[in-house]
Amino acid sequence: MSPVQDGDRKQTRPVRLSGTHEYRLGDELLVYLPCSETAHALNRSAVAIWELCDGTRTAEDISQELGRWLGRPGEELLLETRSGIAELCELGLLEAG
Repeated sequence: MSPVQDGDRKQTRPVRLSGTHEYRLGDELLVYLPCSETAHALNRSAVAIWELCDGTRTAEDISQELGRWLGRPGEELLLETRSGIAELCELGLLEAG
């Protein structure tokens, strides 16, 4: 990946797709997309990322926040955070902001 592309990716601020419906199921969250008539069950980790994807935070910011919640350095969570964001994007739940 070129430095420019990597820099662009770092500045991306993922945002939850508008028009979704959320339903709590214990520690999980069911997210329904009326536009495609699909639903996805998110586990606790995915829910934490989902809730922080409000269009104001980069993956690094989200990782730092998760680290504060868990009492761990955010840098340790960055790879998992990026992976979680990518999965939510593939499911059509997030848009690049």
